[in-house]
Amino acid sequence: MKIIILIGALFLSACTTTLPPVQEYRIAPKLELQNKKVESSCKNYSLKVSQVFGNSFLKSTDMNYVVGEYKELSFTQSAWSDTLAKLLTSQILSTLRKADIYNSVESYRSRSSANYVLESSVNDFMQYFSKDEKKSYVVVDITMSLIDVKNSTVVATKRFYKKLDTKKANAQSGVEALNSAFEAVLMQSIIWLQGSCK
Repeated sequence: MKIIILIGALFLSACTTTLPPVQEYRIAPKLELQNKKVESSCKNYSLKVSQVFGNSFLKSTDMNYVVGEYKELSFTQSAWSDTLAKLLTSQILSTLRKADIYNSVESYRSRSSANYVLESSVNDFMQYFSKDEKKSYVVVDITMSLIDVKNSTVVATKRFYKKLDTKKANAQSGVEALNSAFEAVLMQSIIWLQGSCK
Protein backbone atom coordinates (compact mmCIF):
# COMPACT_ATOMS: atom_id res chain seq x y z
CA MET A 1 0.00 0.00 0.00
CA LYS A 2 2.86 2.40 0.89
CA ILE A 3 4.50 1.64 -2.45
CA ILE A 4 1.31 2.57 -4.33
CA ILE A 5 0.99 5.87 -2.40
CA LEU A 6 4.67 6.67 -3.03
CA ILE A 7 4.33 5.96 -6.75
CA GLY A 8 1.20 8.13 -6.87
CA ALA A 9 2.96 11.01 -5.11
CA LEU A 10 5.94 10.77 -7.49
CA PHE A 11 3.59 10.72 -10.48
CA LEU A 12 1.75 13.84 -9.31
CA SER A 13 4.97 15.73 -8.59
CA ALA A 14 6.31 14.83 -12.02
CA CYS A 15 3.13 16.17 -13.67
CA THR A 16 3.14 19.44 -11.71
CA THR A 17 4.36 22.40 -13.73
CA THR A 18 5.29 25.79 -12.37
CA LEU A 19 3.52 28.56 -14.24
CA PRO A 20 5.26 31.91 -14.61
CA PRO A 21 3.79 34.68 -12.43
CA VAL A 22 1.04 36.83 -13.90
CA GLN A 23 2.15 40.39 -14.66
CA GLU A 24 -0.31 42.92 -13.29
CA TYR A 25 -0.90 46.28 -14.95
CA ARG A 26 -2.68 49.44 -13.82
CA ILE A 27 -4.31 52.44 -15.41
CA ALA A 28 -2.12 55.49 -14.77
CA PRO A 29 -2.51 58.23 -17.39
CA LYS A 30 0.07 61.03 -17.18
CA LEU A 31 -1.93 64.23 -17.03
CA GLU A 32 -0.35 67.51 -15.97
CA LEU A 33 -3.13 69.65 -14.54
CA GLN A 34 -1.64 71.16 -11.39
CA ASN A 35 -0.37 74.35 -13.02
CA LYS A 36 -3.37 74.99 -15.25
CA LYS A 37 -6.00 77.43 -14.06
CA VAL A 38 -9.37 76.37 -15.38
CA GLU A 39 -12.21 78.84 -15.89
CA SER A 40 -15.41 76.93 -15.35
CA SER A 41 -19.10 77.66 -15.04
CA CYS A 42 -19.27 74.73 -12.65
CA LYS A 43 -17.22 76.25 -9.82
CA ASN A 44 -20.31 76.81 -7.64
CA TYR A 45 -21.52 73.24 -8.02
CA SER A 46 -20.61 69.81 -6.69
CA LEU A 47 -20.17 66.61 -8.68
CA LYS A 48 -20.47 62.93 -7.85
CA VAL A 49 -18.69 60.43 -10.11
CA SER A 50 -20.60 57.20 -10.68
CA GLN A 51 -18.82 53.90 -11.21
CA VAL A 52 -18.27 53.28 -14.90
CA PHE A 53 -20.48 50.66 -16.54
CA GLY A 54 -20.60 48.75 -19.79
CA ASN A 55 -19.60 45.27 -20.97
CA SER A 56 -19.03 42.38 -18.56
CA PHE A 57 -15.22 42.51 -19.00
CA LEU A 58 -15.22 45.66 -16.82
CA LYS A 59 -16.06 43.52 -13.79
CA SER A 60 -12.98 41.31 -14.18
CA THR A 61 -9.22 41.66 -13.88
CA ASP A 62 -8.80 39.72 -17.13
CA MET A 63 -7.10 41.61 -19.95
CA ASN A 64 -9.15 40.82 -23.04
CA TYR A 65 -8.00 41.36 -26.60
CA VAL A 66 -9.32 40.75 -30.09
CA VAL A 67 -7.61 38.90 -32.96
CA GLY A 68 -8.89 39.58 -36.46
CA GLU A 69 -12.54 40.54 -36.62
CA TYR A 70 -14.28 38.11 -34.30
CA LYS A 71 -11.96 36.24 -31.94
CA GLU A 72 -11.90 37.62 -28.39
CA LEU A 73 -9.40 36.13 -25.93
CA SER A 74 -7.72 36.88 -22.59
CA PHE A 75 -4.00 37.18 -21.94
CA THR A 76 -2.86 34.25 -19.79
CA GLN A 77 0.18 35.94 -18.22
CA SER A 78 -1.13 39.51 -17.97
CA ALA A 79 -3.96 40.97 -15.90
CA TRP A 80 -5.25 44.25 -14.51
CA SER A 81 -4.28 45.02 -10.92
CA ASP A 82 -7.98 45.46 -10.08
CA THR A 83 -11.23 45.25 -11.99
CA LEU A 84 -11.21 47.56 -14.98
CA ALA A 85 -14.35 49.31 -13.70
CA LYS A 86 -12.62 50.28 -10.45
CA LEU A 87 -9.42 51.36 -12.20
CA LEU A 88 -11.20 53.61 -14.69
CA THR A 89 -13.57 55.09 -12.10
CA SER A 90 -10.66 55.88 -9.79
CA GLN A 91 -8.77 57.70 -12.54
CA ILE A 92 -11.81 59.71 -13.67
CA LEU A 93 -12.41 60.76 -10.06
CA SER A 94 -8.77 61.66 -9.46
CA THR A 95 -8.48 63.60 -12.73
CA LEU A 96 -11.59 65.69 -12.11
CA ARG A 97 -10.43 66.56 -8.61
CA LYS A 98 -7.10 67.78 -9.99
CA ALA A 99 -8.81 69.69 -12.79
CA ASP A 100 -10.60 71.82 -10.17
CA ILE A 101 -13.66 72.40 -12.38
CA TYR A 102 -16.20 71.89 -9.59
CA ASN A 103 -16.39 73.13 -6.04
CA SER A 104 -16.11 69.48 -4.94
CA VAL A 105 -15.86 66.11 -6.63
CA GLU A 106 -16.88 63.03 -4.67
CA SER A 107 -17.04 59.28 -5.24
CA TYR A 108 -20.35 57.52 -5.83
CA ARG A 109 -19.74 55.85 -2.47
CA SER A 110 -19.95 59.18 -0.65
CA ARG A 111 -23.10 59.89 1.36
CA SER A 112 -22.86 63.58 0.59
CA SER A 113 -25.33 65.16 -1.81
CA ALA A 114 -24.25 66.70 -5.11
CA ASN A 115 -25.67 69.00 -7.77
CA TYR A 116 -24.55 66.77 -10.63
CA VAL A 117 -23.70 63.14 -11.28
CA LEU A 118 -21.29 62.06 -14.01
CA GLU A 119 -22.11 58.72 -15.62
CA SER A 120 -19.58 57.00 -17.88
CA SER A 121 -20.47 54.17 -20.22
CA VAL A 122 -17.43 52.29 -21.53
CA ASN A 123 -18.19 51.20 -25.08
CA ASP A 124 -14.68 49.87 -25.71
CA PHE A 125 -11.35 49.62 -23.89
CA MET A 126 -9.34 46.94 -25.63
CA GLN A 127 -6.35 45.94 -27.74
CA TYR A 128 -6.90 44.68 -31.30
CA PHE A 129 -4.46 42.41 -33.15
CA SER A 130 -4.20 41.68 -36.85
CA LYS A 131 -4.97 38.10 -37.93
CA ASP A 132 -1.26 37.22 -37.96
CA GLU A 133 -0.84 38.98 -34.58
CA LYS A 134 2.12 41.02 -35.88
CA LYS A 135 0.43 44.40 -35.45
CA SER A 136 -2.03 45.84 -32.97
CA TYR A 137 -3.86 48.97 -31.93
CA VAL A 138 -6.05 50.03 -29.02
CA VAL A 139 -9.45 51.69 -28.79
CA VAL A 140 -10.82 53.75 -25.91
CA ASP A 141 -14.46 54.63 -26.44
CA ILE A 142 -16.41 56.21 -23.56
CA THR A 143 -19.74 58.04 -23.48
CA MET A 144 -20.19 60.47 -20.59
CA SER A 145 -23.46 61.98 -19.38
CA LEU A 146 -23.89 64.80 -16.87
CA ILE A 147 -27.05 64.41 -14.79
CA ASP A 148 -28.81 67.23 -12.93
CA VAL A 149 -29.70 65.57 -9.62
CA LYS A 150 -32.47 68.01 -8.68
CA ASN A 151 -34.40 67.54 -11.90
CA SER A 152 -33.15 64.03 -12.77
CA THR A 153 -32.40 65.20 -16.29
CA VAL A 154 -29.45 64.84 -18.64
CA VAL A 155 -27.74 68.21 -18.94
CA ALA A 156 -25.16 67.12 -21.49
CA THR A 157 -23.79 63.95 -23.07
CA LYS A 158 -20.78 63.32 -25.27
CA ARG A 159 -18.91 60.37 -26.75
CA PHE A 160 -15.11 60.34 -26.56
CA TYR A 161 -13.18 58.08 -28.92
CA LYS A 162 -9.44 57.52 -29.35
CA LYS A 163 -7.60 54.91 -31.41
CA LEU A 164 -3.82 54.44 -31.18
CA ASP A 165 -1.32 52.02 -32.73
CA THR A 166 0.90 50.12 -30.31
CA LYS A 167 4.70 50.15 -30.51
CA LYS A 168 4.79 46.37 -30.34
CA ALA A 169 2.18 43.63 -30.65
CA ASN A 170 2.19 42.53 -27.01
CA ALA A 171 0.31 43.13 -23.76
CA GLN A 172 2.71 45.69 -22.29
CA SER A 173 2.63 47.90 -25.38
CA GLY A 174 -1.13 47.54 -25.36
CA VAL A 175 -1.32 48.82 -21.78
CA GLU A 176 0.95 51.76 -22.63
CA ALA A 177 -1.23 52.69 -25.61
CA LEU A 178 -4.45 52.27 -23.61
CA ASN A 179 -3.09 54.65 -20.96
CA SER A 180 -2.18 57.21 -23.63
CA ALA A 181 -5.56 56.91 -25.32
CA PHE A 182 -7.39 57.17 -21.99
CA GLU A 183 -5.32 60.24 -21.15
CA ALA A 184 -6.50 61.89 -24.38
CA VAL A 185 -10.12 61.01 -23.57
CA LEU A 186 -9.79 62.47 -20.06
CA MET A 187 -8.38 65.73 -21.44
CA GLN A 188 -11.27 65.97 -23.92
CA SER A 189 -13.77 65.31 -21.13
CA ILE A 190 -12.30 68.11 -19.00
CA ILE A 191 -12.72 70.61 -21.83
CA TRP A 192 -16.29 69.40 -22.35
CA LEU A 193 -17.19 69.62 -18.65
CA GLN A 194 -15.83 73.15 -18.25
CA GLY A 195 -18.84 74.65 -19.98
CA SER A 196 -21.44 72.03 -19.16
CA CYS A 197 -23.06 73.58 -16.07
CA LYS A 198 -26.22 75.64 -16.59
